[in-house]
Amino acid sequence: MAIRPFHEVYLKECAKYKMKYLQLTPGYRTALADGMLVPDSPKHMATEELHRALPGGRLRICEKEYLFAVAVFSLERNPIFIYSYAYQPEENWASYTQNLTPQSYGQEEYIFEQECWFRVCVRRKDGEDLNSEDNGRASELIAYYESQKIPTARNKPWFEQEIAETVSAVNREDAPHAMKLCLLTDTHHTVNGTWEDTVRNIRSVTARIKYDAIVHMGDLTDGMLPKRLTRKYVEDMVRDLEDCGVPLYIVPGNHDSNYFRNRRNAFSFEEMKSLYRLYGSEKYFSANGVLPIASANGMLAGENREADVAEANTGLDYYIDVPEFSIRMIFLSSFDDAAPVRYGYTEGQLRWLEKVLVSSVPGTRFLIFSHDAPLAKLDYWSFHVRNGEALLDILEKCNASEDYQIVGFFYGHTHADYIFEECSFPVISIGCAKLEYFTDKKPQGAVTWPREADTVTQDLWDSVLIDFEQQRLKLIRFGAGEDREVSFAKKKSIYQYVSIMQRKSRTMKIWAHRGASGHAPENTLPAFELAHMMGADGIELDVQLTRDGVPVVIHDEKIDRVSDGTGYVKDYMLGELKAFNMNKSFPAYGKITVPTLAEVYDLIKNTDLMINLELKNSTVFYEKMEEKVLRLAEEKGMADRIIYSSFNHYSMRKIKQLLPSARVAFLYCDGIMDIAEYAKKYGACAVHPSVGCMKYPEVDVVKECHAKGIRVHVWTVNESADFEWLREKGADAAITNYVERGE
Repeated sequence: MAIRPFHEVYLKECAKYKMKYLQLTPGYRTALADGMLVPDSPKHMATEELHRALPGGRLRICEKEYLFAVAVFSLERNPIFIYSYAYQPEENWASYTQNLTPQSYGQEEYIFEQECWFRVCVRRKDGEDLNSEDNGRASELIAYYESQKIPTARNKPWFEQEIAETVSAVNREDAPHAMKLCLLTDTHHTVNGTWEDTVRNIRSVTARIKYDAIVHMGDLTDGMLPKRLTRKYVEDMVRDLEDCGVPLYIVPGNHDSNYFRNRRNAFSFEEMKSLYRLYGSEKYFSANGVLPIASANGMLAGENREADVAEANTGLDYYIDVPEFSIRMIFLSSFDDAAPVRYGYTEGQLRWLEKVLVSSVPGTRFLIFSHDAPLAKLDYWSFHVRNGEALLDILEKCNASEDYQIVGFFYGHTHADYIFEECSFPVISIGCAKLEYFTDKKPQGAVTWPREADTVTQDLWDSVLIDFEQQRLKLIRFGAGEDREVSFAKKKSIYQYVSIMQRKSRTMKIWAHRGASGHAPENTLPAFELAHMMGADGIELDVQLTRDGVPVVIHDEKIDRVSDGTGYVKDYMLGELKAFNMNKSFPAYGKITVPTLAEVYDLIKNTDLMINLELKNSTVFYEKMEEKVLRLAEEKGMADRIIYSSFNHYSMRKIKQLLPSARVAFLYCDGIMDIAEYAKKYGACAVHPSVGCMKYPEVDVVKECHAKGIRVHVWTVNESADFEWLREKGADAAITNYVERGE
């Protein structure tokens, strides 16, 4: 017998309550220890979503065959999620009260005495496993009643003055025909977070200031939940912002694909286009598939004059024209979690961007929005930004034209403020709207502002005033931080020059160990190419010989560790060896074959990379290896860029005998007495100690070697502290898996 009839009586007696059913997910239970969901539980079903309860709210079970238990979470926030780099797995900042016990299950109505968050778990009364009939009832088993008279949400008192001051500042700095944007990023919505306060503040300011658009630069949520929940949270947030009555534009961030820590939940491109209101929704396409121009209010502005822009852009990029200000706002996606280098821009995006720029009406000004920065040095999380410099080259070329102007490039992701002024236009990052404060994991020079809940500093976002007459960008801060102002008048771009000079001025060179092996399969063409793109001064690679005598680049004598094959390199013909996949560590790169030494030389010939070629002949004594590598270097015109090294010092002596002008270095990983004198005696130009050998007490390897004209190249240096220590000691080069850590 169902309990539902009683509900009808209950509702008649309690008309002041409104009721909703809570969706249960079969197969989940609530953990007694921490209140989190536990999967693979055949006897239970639970609410994946956490719900908010107000005092007086009530829960009832709707069928007598079941029992339910309520896990309660208080409004207290765990500071670890605010003051350190930490993500709560269920995107839940409420604190579990540990109220659950095995005896908590029952049928008695549950009444909430204070505001809190909660989760419900249900099981059969007879203790049996759930069946298909039980699962079919999951959407109507738990009813929640809350008061019809929910208190009206009001601005928190600590924000009232900030709202007034922001409105006053915007009005004071406003200029005739200035464009006004509300700009925010990295909200990272969580249960019991601060989003409701943020959007309430934006709504209050928007009611008094007419923004031309609201731009959210990505990472609306943490992106770790099942699709259904992330979609619900995003839809609620988008609706909140659209309710401000101002055009809303979103740039997707890396978390917005919902891949974070669980790729099974990732959204497809089409899902993202629809969810985040990107140009892929139907309102931004004309019937013939030509990309139309959209005005600032989101309505189509007529037929596209530039048919060549109709080339399909299958990504998440789009643009919006604002004719009133001769502005084209361009929104660029900058992340692909399935790509080998996840942050950056595809070549297709760059072609699309070029067309969007040059097809614009002369006199057009451009605002560029991207979640990530265009250069890795502007973002702690990016060891390399794919095609970032190529993107800037396109924008610089456009800005050099008399017909166009880049007003600014805005980005988020760093959770910090920074204005980069080495380009001919300003590149500006905005701190995170999320309540967060820690100063590590930030790019050099960026500013992170102290944050505290229930104060003005809880919030952070900007009003951006674009004064076209004065050529000034004015960023008026709401919440934590300070107002900023920067000119967007055209100037000389120096970012490439600065980058080159910084690299040339390195006192300790950075050599990529087996290529950029921290980010790509070691000793492969992609690893060496990436090392060059990341700004390495040189590469270190290992050579062995195949059965047919071809020098190939691989570290181990056996292929087992790095490939899908087994056996010794020396036992395979080159063609046989090429059949194996040499990538077991970085699936995004797909199948990669072993490169020959000749192929590596061809790849890097037109770069200025130094080459540290390690001969792997300490275990297998390859016949005529020295002759082969010397001959190949001469054939490829690479002889003057190579330093030969080996743990087999007899091999290095033979190299010098065959070619006295060749540069050789002695590798070692144990303490050697008088290493400087030893190296000088046998004609080595350098020694290659392990980083551990550099730390022998009462021995200054660098000082001793430099006194005899011997260079010191240290391997494998991966820790920031070791880089700094070796730089202070005066080491000549650090050989590392992580080029970016040597900056």
